[in-house]
Amino acid sequence: MSAAVRDFSPTVLEHLPLAPLALPRHATGATLREVLTHLFYDKRRIRAVLLLGLLATALATYFAPKRYVAEASLLLRLGREYIYTPELGDRVPGAPVAYDREQTLMAEARILTSRDTLEAALDKLGIAQVYPEIAQSDTKPALQRSQALLAMEKALDAELLKGSNLLQVKFKHADGETSAKVLSQLIVAYMAKRAAVFNSANFDLVEADFGKRKLQLEAAEIRLTEFKRERGIRSFSEEQSLLLAQRNALEQRQSDSGLALAQANGRADALRNGLQTLQTNVTLSSETQRSDAVDHARKLLLDLRLKERDLADKFSDKHLLVQDVRADLARTNQYLREMEAKPNLVVRSGRSPARDVGESDLLRSMADVRQARMGSGAITHQLTAIDRRLSELSDSESTLRTLERERRLAEVTYEGAAKRLRDESSMLEMDRKRLSNVSVVQSPRTPLSASSLRPVVAVVGVFLTLCAALLVAFLSALWRDTYLLPEQLQRDLDVPLLASIPRGSA
Repeated sequence: MSAAVRDFSPTVLEHLPLAPLALPRHATGATLREVLTHLFYDKRRIRAVLLLGLLATALATYFAPKRYVAEASLLLRLGREYIYTPELGDRVPGAPVAYDREQTLMAEARILTSRDTLEAALDKLGIAQVYPEIAQSDTKPALQRSQALLAMEKALDAELLKGSNLLQVKFKHADGETSAKVLSQLIVAYMAKRAAVFNSANFDLVEADFGKRKLQLEAAEIRLTEFKRERGIRSFSEEQSLLLAQRNALEQRQSDSGLALAQANGRADALRNGLQTLQTNVTLSSETQRSDAVDHARKLLLDLRLKERDLADKFSDKHLLVQDVRADLARTNQYLREMEAKPNLVVRSGRSPARDVGESDLLRSMADVRQARMGSGAITHQLTAIDRRLSELSDSESTLRTLERERRLAEVTYEGAAKRLRDESSMLEMDRKRLSNVSVVQSPRTPLSASSLRPVVAVVGVFLTLCAALLVAFLSALWRDTYLLPEQLQRDLDVPLLASIPRGSA
């Protein structure tokens, strides 16, 4: 039987039914002979699919459009926009903290390929200039715009060169000049979008933060000024130091005044005790004075002597006139001797000068005591006022320090916000002057030659044709309800095969 089976191979059994699914199958794998038998049996279908696929590939390759690729290179430098700066307080000392390089470069590429950039370039050039076939269609303008944006998104390619900061930008279009124009406009739109993302938003935020910090500083200054005005504080430290110095000086003066008061009281007590031992009236002076009668007698005696000499010259000694004059001289001399023998003693008495001086000193001492007491009272009053003021300052010190600290913190944050605003203003001015951290290394130019997709279309078409042929063969074998080989029947039924009848032999 085995020889008979070998003589009829290969054979074809078309009218034998398939084995029921419930029958056991010991082998499920297909041999190379079975695969070749299936391919040979379905050769017409496979040939037809191959011919149709190759024909379609040839047509697609022939009619494959040519694309002009405009290229440009951008140098991306990591600027201040990719460096972290704190939003509050002072800037962190030391080296600035930069973001991850790969992430920043990917962000730049994403900005370039964003829809806003595409829309800006499309609005600048117009749909009719970029894609005239879309503009000439009967669809709505909104749909035309969407189709044009999708086409631009597919045609645009931005690739970062590995290990460098170069961004290679490509734009494909059926017209070479249009591809260069669109790419140039895309770069311009990218620059504008980048400036809007990194500068305008930052400037608005920084400006708003600056206004907020300014209002906080003004509010802190108003609170501090109002508190000082209510408490009468001009300069706390200077006023406190001045009051303490005045208090020390007043304490020294009070000590001196107390000493002076004690000295004045002691001096007044001593003067009072001394005045009690002094009499009020005392003999001031006693002196012997010449009487006027003696002077008159001496003058009369001189006149009588002159008269005696004149009469002696004229008359004799016994003359009556001379005798009378000499008698007068004798009486006058006698009277003068009597008067000189009894001198005129003059005694003056009055208030004691020592008592007057003591009383004057006592009055001065009492005046000094009153002055010292008044000075001590004034000093005590001044010390009380200074202590009251120092107590007020001490009670206000905590609140004042808190307000000053709030003002100092507000001033620090205000200065930081002002510095950031100055930096942002400078960067915004640089952006207005076209100064940017992105440089165009190679500007877009009109491509000299077009790139064709024919090789790619041909390879893809051949590959798809082969896949389709294999798929047809597989489906044909899968959906077939007959056996092509005796071995399949024997394997599926698990019974011995006695004979096989070739086609056309019955």
